[in-house]
Amino acid sequence: MPRFYLQSALALLLVGLAAALSGCATFSRAAADTLVPVAEENRLGREVAREIDSQLTFHSNEEVQRYVSDLGRQILRHVDNVPAGINFTFQVVDDPTTINAFAIPGGGIYVYTGLMRAMDNEAELVAVLSHEIAHVTRRHIAQRLVAAYGAQRVSNAALGNDPGLIGTLTATVIGQGFLLRYSRDQERDADEIGFGYMVSANYNPEAFITFFRKLEGGPTPPTLISSHPPPAQRIQYLTQMIRELPQRPTRTEAERFQQIKDLL
Repeated sequence: MPRFYLQSALALLLVGLAAALSGCATFSRAAADTLVPVAEENRLGREVAREIDSQLTFHSNEEVQRYVSDLGRQILRHVDNVPAGINFTFQVVDDPTTINAFAIPGGGIYVYTGLMRAMDNEAELVAVLSHEIAHVTRRHIAQRLVAAYGAQRVSNAALGNDPGLIGTLTATVIGQGFLLRYSRDQERDADEIGFGYMVSANYNPEAFITFFRKLEGGPTPPTLISSHPPPAQRIQYLTQMIRELPQRPTRTEAERFQQIKDLL
């Protein structure tokens, strides 16, 4: 087939995908791979990270930073669906009043000290990290970016040709604690995939439930649950998943976590 027809066919495919996305809350990882190649997501992630890193305050204790990074990489050893080219990083934001964690394009994951202070053991932190890792591996970030802004604008931002979008994304993260709101289906998907990562890493998956039970019911829900499905709904399907496990890990590492928590 002549090159002209190949390019035309590809253009029509992309236009068709983008049009289909405009009316949908979610779409597949395959569509994300087509519309936002990983290399493009990485470039966008570097731009967003540069802006975010200049505005957030990170915890000064190297042991705290290394602990969270090592824990994230421990989980990743049990993840078999990392998109080729994604390089995860993990950073601890020094903000004791904010109970939150979020991921940005390209695999940057940020955890607030307020989140860690609200936890009782390492397994609860593994639950949250596994959830955020799943958002990246399932390419939910790319999906939401395209659905919200369109494939062309995301591409332009990745190439440095749309600083306005970078500024918008950064302001959203700094002001609201998340890059984009995921759909309910994506949040459940991240819970279920993250659950699998956690069990494979040999941590007690009940930590998913114990942590979110701590957070529900307060007068002002923290960002981590206010931007997610209701905790009761999450607890219901996670409880069912635990019941269906042939063997449930019991590892929580409460003592080791407490040593790090004392450094916060």
